[in-house]
Amino acid sequence: MTKTRRRGVELEKAIFQATREILATEGLAGLTFPKVAAAAGTSKPVIYRRWKSPFELSLAAVQDQIKAENNGRTDEVVFTGDSLREDLMQVMKRFVISMNTFGQSYVTTFFSVLNQEQGTVISKIVEESSTIDIHAIDRVLERAQTRGEITTTAFSNDLKLLPFEWLRYHVFTRETIGDDKVKLLVDDILVPAYRHAGSASEKA
Repeated sequence: MTKTRRRGVELEKAIFQATREILATEGLAGLTFPKVAAAAGTSKPVIYRRWKSPFELSLAAVQDQIKAENNGRTDEVVFTGDSLREDLMQVMKRFVISMNTFGQSYVTTFFSVLNQEQGTVISKIVEESSTIDIHAIDRVLERAQTRGEITTTAFSNDLKLLPFEWLRYHVFTRETIGDDKVKLLVDDILVPAYRHAGSASEKA
């Protein structure tokens, strides 16, 4: 009986799964397109056409895992709260899932072997992630303004990105991010900062 060749989403999932399994057992140094093709049951040209290097493929596979475990992107949260604090808690907890997924499995794998070209790829991904992070905070701030909790959403991108950079720092230093850190971030830093920035903007 002839085995049906996988295509489209099914094939992509198989490629990503094979990639993650090789990363887990052999690390980035052991990841090659031929190995992935064999494990995923596809041909090497299929993979060569899609990704420039095993490193780019590995990042795509990790991003796929993060998105799956996080039920989508951070800026796609379906809000259920009734306050600035509750919305921020939702976004931060969603982001923590992403960071913990990456940190527990891949911090050492990637950052111990970066060369200049791979560093450029990482920088591009961080830039794309920052755009998503800013959009996530924009959605929170717009809801807060509608409720009358703040008077403006015209905050600097540095202030919008502050919570994400703070959480990334803890992941990259191999610290566990629990609910206590998220509550500290939201209650002691973010809510006061956003409310203060909003009132300061109104006075100016």
